[in-house]
Amino acid sequence: MAEENPELMTMFRNAIRRVRQAAVKHHDEDLHQAASEISYAVCTVRRGRGQPCLEPEDMFDCPICGAHPGQYCISTPGHPVEGQPFHLERQHQWEKE
Repeated sequence: MAEENPELMTMFRNAIRRVRQAAVKHHDEDLHQAASEISYAVCTVRRGRGQPCLEPEDMFDCPICGAHPGQYCISTPGHPVEGQPFHLERQHQWEKE
């Protein structure tokens, strides 16, 4: 299992990022959805065991600008990015789940 082998978690993160990048490149919402479901399932199990998983920006669409995982956020009226690649609201989404 991934908790016994950090290399498996690295492989998982890299694979999900590649799927996300392909989804962005090809404008494929089905790939985004599949990556979300896989990430959510794996991370829910890991978090239940008190183990780290993916960063929120690797799992969630931004609630402010709609950027998908694999995309950086963009500034919107009233919600500047201010030199960071992601809105704070996106980075704190996992805490709400």
